[in-house]
Amino acid sequence: MTITAFWNQHKMKIMLAASILTAGTSPLLLAPSQAHAAAVTVKPTAYINNVQAAYEVVLRDGTTYAAITDLKPLGNYIFGYDNATKQVTIYDGSDKYTLTANSKTMYKNGSAVALSSAPILVNGKALLPLRAIGEAFGAQVQWNQSAREAYIYKTDASAVTGVEYGELTTARNAALRLPRVSHLAQPQLKTKQDLGIEATTDYIFPVKQYSRFFIKENSGLVSYYEVENKTAVLKWQANFGAKAASNPDVYFIKSNLDKEIGKRPSVAGSGLVQFRYSLMLEEIMYSFFNKTTDIGSGTAAPRYTGNLVVPVPEELNLISY
Repeated sequence: MTITAFWNQHKMKIMLAASILTAGTSPLLLAPSQAHAAAVTVKPTAYINNVQAAYEVVLRDGTTYAAITDLKPLGNYIFGYDNATKQVTIYDGSDKYTLTANSKTMYKNGSAVALSSAPILVNGKALLPLRAIGEAFGAQVQWNQSAREAYIYKTDASAVTGVEYGELTTARNAALRLPRVSHLAQPQLKTKQDLGIEATTDYIFPVKQYSRFFIKENSGLVSYYEVENKTAVLKWQANFGAKAASNPDVYFIKSNLDKEIGKRPSVAGSGLVQFRYSLMLEEIMYSFFNKTTDIGSGTAAPRYTGNLVVPVPEELNLISY
C-alpha cells in the first residue's frame, strides 16, 4: 500500500467515527468560523502556551493586555471577575490572588504584591497586563515588536529534559511540547479555511532528527520550527492551496505555496517521518518516505497520554541514511 493510500484509508475511518459521534449535532457547533477580517494596521496578538488569544489584545503605553479567559492555558487556574468591585480573582488550588482594575497592587492570600502594570477594563472586559502576570506567576514573556506578537509561557521542565537527554521518540514528543515563539518580522499566517471535523495536523521530522520539525495543517498552513534555547522558534511558514505543484525543497507539500514568511528550509536530500494523531481512533498513524520512495507506514498507540510521536520501526532499523 502506498503512503497516499494509507492516509486516505485512515481518513475514511476517522470520518466514519466522527459521523457517528456527531450525529445530530449542529454544524455551527462543529465548525465555528475562524475568518479574520483584513486590516490595514496589524493588530497585536498574544500566544499563551502556544494557544493564540481568542479575544482582542490591547497594546497601551507599551504594555500588552489580554483577557483573563485567554490566560487559562498558563496552568490549572480558576479565574473569576466581580463586576461590582472590578476585581479579578485567580485560584491555583492552594493560593488565591486578587487584582483590581487600575491598581498596581495584587494580593496573594491577603498579602500585597506590587505589579509593574495595573489591570484595565475595556468595554466592560477585564484585561490583565501580560508581563506583570508573567512576573507574578513565574511565566516568561517575549514581545516581537515587528510582528506585534506577545508570547507568554511556562516551560515544561520535563520537555526540556526530554529534548536534551531523551532517545529519539522521547525527544520528538518533548520538542512538540516546548513553547513556540517567532522572531520573524511578519505576523504569523493563519489557516486558509475551517475544515471542522475533517481538519488534520501532521508532525513531520527529518529522519533521525528531533530538533527541527514541520507542523502541517490540511486547512492550508505549514510551519517550520527549530529548537533553540528551550523554545521552538518559528523559521518559516507558508499557506498552500489546492492546485497540484512541485516544491523540491519541501517535497512533502504537493500543492502550490500561496504566501510565505521567513526563509524556506530545504529537506530535499532527507528522508522524512510523518505522524498524525487520531483522537477518535486513539492511535497515531506514521509514515516514512523520501522524495521518491514510500518506505513504510503503520499505526501505533501512543506510549503516554498527550504523545504525538511513536517509534517508527523502519527508521529505527536504519544503520545510516
